[in-house]
Amino acid sequence: MLKIIVPILVLASLIAVVVSLDDERPRADVVLVHGTDLFTLDPQRMSYLHDLRASRAIYEPLATILPDGSVGPAAAESWDVSADASRYVFHLRPGLRFSNGDPVTAEDFKYAWRRAILPDTAATYSSLFLGIAGARDFFNWRSDLLALRAAPDRRDEFVDAGSFPPEEADAILAEDGEASFQRTLDRFDEMVGLDAVDPRTLEVELEGPIPYFLDLVAFGTFSPVHRPTLEAATTIDAVTGRIEEDRGWTKPGRLIGNGPFELARWRFQRDCRFEKNPFYWNAESIPAESIEAVVIQDPNTAILAFEAGEVDWIPDVRAEYRADMIAERLAYEDRFEAILAETGDADLDRTLGSLPPPDAGERRNIHTVDAFGTDFFHVNCRERLTNGTPNPLVDPRVRRALALCIDKDALVERVTRLNETTSGAFVPAGSIPGYQPPEGLPFDPDRGRAELEAAGWRRDDAGVRRNADGDPFPTLDILFSTGSPRYKDLSLALRDMWRRELQIPAEISGRPGNEYRAQLEMGNFMVARGGWYGDYGDPTTFLDLNHSEDGNNHRGYASPRYDELLATAAATLDPDARFRILEEAERILVEEDLPILPLCTYVTVYMYEPDRLRGLTRHPRLDQHPARWSVRR
Repeated sequence: MLKIIVPILVLASLIAVVVSLDDERPRADVVLVHGTDLFTLDPQRMSYLHDLRASRAIYEPLATILPDGSVGPAAAESWDVSADASRYVFHLRPGLRFSNGDPVTAEDFKYAWRRAILPDTAATYSSLFLGIAGARDFFNWRSDLLALRAAPDRRDEFVDAGSFPPEEADAILAEDGEASFQRTLDRFDEMVGLDAVDPRTLEVELEGPIPYFLDLVAFGTFSPVHRPTLEAATTIDAVTGRIEEDRGWTKPGRLIGNGPFELARWRFQRDCRFEKNPFYWNAESIPAESIEAVVIQDPNTAILAFEAGEVDWIPDVRAEYRADMIAERLAYEDRFEAILAETGDADLDRTLGSLPPPDAGERRNIHTVDAFGTDFFHVNCRERLTNGTPNPLVDPRVRRALALCIDKDALVERVTRLNETTSGAFVPAGSIPGYQPPEGLPFDPDRGRAELEAAGWRRDDAGVRRNADGDPFPTLDILFSTGSPRYKDLSLALRDMWRRELQIPAEISGRPGNEYRAQLEMGNFMVARGGWYGDYGDPTTFLDLNHSEDGNNHRGYASPRYDELLATAAATLDPDARFRILEEAERILVEEDLPILPLCTYVTVYMYEPDRLRGLTRHPRLDQHPARWSVRR
């Protein structure tokens, strides 16, 4: 096993961690590490991964993501979808209850979704709700109302813009905050296609078909909240009419959820504990009685706590020597290659746990799991660079040449050393049931050089690549952010590959995160590091980024053919036919036009003993549900 030299200071930190676990409660059935404290347990305000993971313990939306990445029922036992896929009717399970015993009704879901849509809440993922009929118009109306009440002298401006008729603007300014909020509630019911038909039926009208709407409904932000608790924590500003909440409602003793667990303890920067909710509809099937997340900020200390048996799972191993641990895992796999080759992802942990223990120089408790994200580099597709000079990368043949001269196996084996799955596609393979990403372009330097020469860039007698006008190929600048050594290392590797294989000048340029982002958004780059994690289980969460009008299309890529395929897919109701259209769009993206250079699928590095911890999924969506976890002691 890897020998870890432990400074005294780190040992002291470990002792502090162990002491922090020592209180009057017995050890939790499952103990995991959080690298930082929870930010919020308000489901409508969550955005951080560890917050969303915790939300799956204490809340339950209408649907859930199953271990294979498909959508299954959760608080809703079933749903009906109209023929044009623009109307959904959800049927809640009978007898649903919150953790205090109160019934869960369709009105609770409507209340929570309205919270997410209200601009007052400032929900990070409010945009996910704006496909509901009227939701965007309501959001804008409420935003204008708040702005009008905050600046009455702008009354004529709002009237002239058509935000309000004159009489409504006057009424809004004359009424108090409570009346203004009641006006808002009435307007929501008039404008938004969301109706609690009865206690067990929620009806949703969409602006148009959203093929992945059920996937959205399974997201934590769509969870219900306990209305009496929120109403007790809510006041309306008398002047502005804006909702103001006491955020303390998410603390132990006050937070009431509908999930498989309830919040028993939350100690700032120390830990949080969840205990089984006896009122949960499926409580008998939950293997763990309690779960605890301890905050260990130092990645080395987290590993020591794991090795000491104090924690069962590290969801994100960040120690500098993790590549060495992964190498030890690969050594273990090599010993049992024949057995593991016949094992699918769903059975991998059970198979690993049944094998003989690791020998010296091996380990089986480190796991690289493909994530729902792709590491790539942007390519500037504009005709001219920001300095006014012609951009050679406007020619897709030059972009293909760059892609064909990237040795991705070398990148993951010798640069990142994390054993990522290399990829020529944008959508991670196997992440979306029924969708098959294209292969992309292989590592083929001869073909790459041929593409470059076909674009008119030929070597002269001195070996310098020039175009037909005699202009030399400009120095290819590779922009990266300096916050992580990963991107400097990758940029250096790409620079060397392109120098060697294409004989073009290339240099790297590192910028701090904010400056890098500003340069990217201004299009002030030639090639720049990228990366994207999907937000929902549909190819468009990746492919839309390359639509000519998308706000994240920093590459200036504009293809009428690509845009048309996305539009055709959006109007196609048959799921299989729609996926075939999107597959063709992605093929154009990664085999013909190359506005991005895909490198590999991101990985998450876990640490757990496969013969002890059960219930984790290896599906790229990595929706880990606490209701499925258990540990064999």
